[in-house]
Amino acid sequence: MVYTVTLNPALDLSAPAAPASGGAARYGQGDFIAGGKGINVSLLLTSLGVENCALGFLGGFTGQEVERQLAAQGCKTDFLPLPAGCTRINLKLLGGDGGVTELNGDGPEIPLPFLEKLEEKCAALGPGDGLVLAGSVPPSLPRDIYVRLLGQAAEKGVLTAVDASGEALKAVLCRRPFLIKPNLQELEELFQVEIATVSQAAEYAGMLREMGVQNVVVSMGEKGALLADSTGRRLFCRAAQGEAVSAVGAGDSLVAGFLYGWSLHGTGEGALRWGVAAGCATAFTAGIAQGDMVKKLYPLVGNPYPL
Repeated sequence: MVYTVTLNPALDLSAPAAPASGGAARYGQGDFIAGGKGINVSLLLTSLGVENCALGFLGGFTGQEVERQLAAQGCKTDFLPLPAGCTRINLKLLGGDGGVTELNGDGPEIPLPFLEKLEEKCAALGPGDGLVLAGSVPPSLPRDIYVRLLGQAAEKGVLTAVDASGEALKAVLCRRPFLIKPNLQELEELFQVEIATVSQAAEYAGMLREMGVQNVVVSMGEKGALLADSTGRRLFCRAAQGEAVSAVGAGDSLVAGFLYGWSLHGTGEGALRWGVAAGCATAFTAGIAQGDMVKKLYPLVGNPYPL
């Protein structure tokens, strides 16, 4: 069983919008969609037929709507209901060129006893389980929360993946996660550099792997993604060609696709190719892609090749 953790879930309001230079701005009729990086991973894993359970915290009427939507899509959940506050609403304004303007809110305060309950759930995992920690950390939680949730998971045989940025990502390297997935900008921020080529990105991904991570996948948008794997190899996989609708959730889908591909093939090549197919599928559709679309795109993604 794969368990995904979303510490700061959201109800995303996605709507088409025209650019505005000032004054009143308007956006079109939108849709409320359950969001959060771990939740997105769970949605796609469910659609691909991978048994999983979404964990985290939900609050108020917005939290109830998040849980309702996940149940309607067949996702198993075990969220902790908060005693006060509401799950945040994020506004995502979709431009005609595929770009997205995001206004993301802060999450509700999470009392210490609820955090301890989540830690207990993660500590109970064992061999054969997977643990995905993804997304931002609410202001009310300690900065080392991901390190605490990982605990001794790797030593217990739990397959762990982290999709975070900045200090939260740096902090987990000591736990030797199976997978981390920075995007290109996050990789640049980690090393305080500008990266102009795939080869340069591969060099820095290799440095992260040498710090203890088993597999580092760097998502590079329409170019594709690269992998520095546990054997020291560096592979690149080109994205499939298609019309971008929205990049929202594409990186989360890459994580889900990578884990799915690993379960099928047990190889970096297979995992990376499925990951890129999943990321492309979501980029080419509104919302998180369905598993059938990922499988349709998989043959259109090129075989990974060494750098």
